[in-house]
Amino acid sequence: MGNAALTPVIHIDEEKCINCYACITGCPVKYCMDGSGTKLQINHNLCIGCGHCIAVCTHKARSLIDDTPRFLKDLKQGEKMIAVVAPAIASFFPGAFLNLNGWLKSIGVEAAFDVSFGAELTVISYLDYINSKNPRTVIAQPCPAIVSFIQIYYPKLLPFLAPADSPMLHTIRMVHEYYPQYKGYKVAVISPCIAKRREFDETGLGDYNVTMLALRQHCETQHIDITSFPEVEYIGPHAERAVGFSSPGGLMDTAERFVPGIRRKTNKIEGVHAIYPYLEEMSGLLDTDVELSLLVDCLNCEKGCNGGPGTGHNEKPSVVLENPIRKRRAKLEAYHRPTKGEWVYTKYHKVLDKFWKKDLYNRDYRDLSGNNTLKYPNENELNEIYRSLKKMSAADLYNCTACGYGNCKTMATAIHNKLNKPENCAHYTLALLKEEMAVEELNRQLMAHIGVASGLIEKINTMVHEFNASIGLQAVAVEESSKKTERMVGSLKATSDISRKERESIQELIGNAAHSQESMRVTIQSVQGISQSVDGIASAIQIISGIAANTNLLSMNAAIEAAHAGDAGKGFAVVADEIRRLSESTRENSRNISRTLKSIIDGIAITSKQSGDTDSRITEMSKEINGFAQTITHLINTFNELSAESSEITSSLDSLKEQSSKVKNGYAEMLTLTDKLLDTMIDLTSLTKAKTAAH
Repeated sequence: MGNAALTPVIHIDEEKCINCYACITGCPVKYCMDGSGTKLQINHNLCIGCGHCIAVCTHKARSLIDDTPRFLKDLKQGEKMIAVVAPAIASFFPGAFLNLNGWLKSIGVEAAFDVSFGAELTVISYLDYINSKNPRTVIAQPCPAIVSFIQIYYPKLLPFLAPADSPMLHTIRMVHEYYPQYKGYKVAVISPCIAKRREFDETGLGDYNVTMLALRQHCETQHIDITSFPEVEYIGPHAERAVGFSSPGGLMDTAERFVPGIRRKTNKIEGVHAIYPYLEEMSGLLDTDVELSLLVDCLNCEKGCNGGPGTGHNEKPSVVLENPIRKRRAKLEAYHRPTKGEWVYTKYHKVLDKFWKKDLYNRDYRDLSGNNTLKYPNENELNEIYRSLKKMSAADLYNCTACGYGNCKTMATAIHNKLNKPENCAHYTLALLKEEMAVEELNRQLMAHIGVASGLIEKINTMVHEFNASIGLQAVAVEESSKKTERMVGSLKATSDISRKERESIQELIGNAAHSQESMRVTIQSVQGISQSVDGIASAIQIISGIAANTNLLSMNAAIEAAHAGDAGKGFAVVADEIRRLSESTRENSRNISRTLKSIIDGIAITSKQSGDTDSRITEMSKEINGFAQTITHLINTFNELSAESSEITSSLDSLKEQSSKVKNGYAEMLTLTDKLLDTMIDLTSLTKAKTAAH
């Protein structure tokens, strides 16, 4: 088991590819196609080169890759070259295939050989192998796509693949062996098949795979009229019925000439949707005792090589493609028909024997199953993939052709190998469609709700704008309030400080009031004592007044006595007179003192009364001062508490200011988000309307 990098033979134009998966439907091996992306890709190492995807791609996104540009370039540069031409050329250029030889010669091709003669030699190789080895079955291998299919996908069939070269390789080996004059010449193969490039790579025979379609496109581009060139015959003997090798059954018809009745042991089968399932079934029967056909005459293309991918004639009616081949075959059969009585074709077979040598045309094959790295999911993996495709029961396994694979298991295998995706499954798409139908009603309701929500959001948006303006004013007000409160707190602190000082003054006032009250009591007591003393003085004055009256009386008596004494009494009269004056003076002074004392007593009485009133008032005032002091103390305590809490108020105001700033900024951001939300709701409404309209 090995692997090999195979030459690409198919090109994809990604600009034209629309991912319709017709190519997967048409492809007999499926997994060489990668449908996991937006454009189909080819794994060339798994591609067998059958070219059927080109035929089914109606978008012309696929085209063949051949060696025509290199062939023309090398020829122009003087490369020595011969051509071997496939028998399908008679169908491709009806009535003008020999003119093609003339054109080839005109551009420098030294000689042209007919692959039909190589096909005659191929049949001899097959029959020699059958006669000498007596195989259970022989699978014909003129078609390199079939060879690649067996090498990559069913290597169990390799022992049954005819161990002989294809007609083209027979022709090339024949030239190398029997035409030494062309030794060193490169070989251009005029071919209807893109897969021939793989055959040339593997065997080292054949230098250019020049497809008939590419040749015609070149001639059309360069305005070359093939029919304007002379007819030039092929080098070597003419083929007979093997000129029909390009048609279905051509191998069987040619073998029938050698071995009459072999067609009854031959199974003729062609077409990608017939030969590959047939080979798959054959592989499954190898370990049984089921009798297999002796010869399998098989071709990849349903219309044979006449409708091969290198011709572009796959859509032409078979009868149109076959008629030129039949005419040529009939002409060559007549050319080789022996005279009556001779054994049929004895002479022609002797000609063929001159160009056939045992083991010259042997062919070996490679096991390329290493290219096939596909992983097949187990039962659990398969069920998991089905669930991802929304296939929950056997009824969901449609086995339709929408994905291109023809059955759900093959599609699941492709997904398992990352060669496809669920979106390409019809059931999955239908399930999504059903979900979308449910979603569509939801969308309708959603649109209604979105409309309402949009209106509400618009109103909210307006309110938010207004609220944003209010928050701006609020922020300014908070800022101003904060400043005023700070000033008030400052004043409060100052007031608290003053109040503390005033409390001390009030305490002093209370003390002074108490002292005043006490002094007033002492004063009252002193006044009362004075009043009592004055009363004593008044009594003394009364006594003095009485003494003065008595003294005056005594003076009068003395004066009288002095008068009585005469001169002797004069001196005593003088004394009596002085005593009288003293008595009167004393009396007058007593009266004055009495009046003064009376005034003093009245004043003392008034003073005493007023002092009593003052004492009462001072007492009341003292009480009021005490009450005021208590109030002031309470107020001072309150101020102290307010002052103590003023820092907390200031801190709270700072926090409020900060929060107000955050609210303002947050609201500005919310305003922006609300605007965006409104825009998003409008966009969502538009998208929902567009989606509803699209459905």
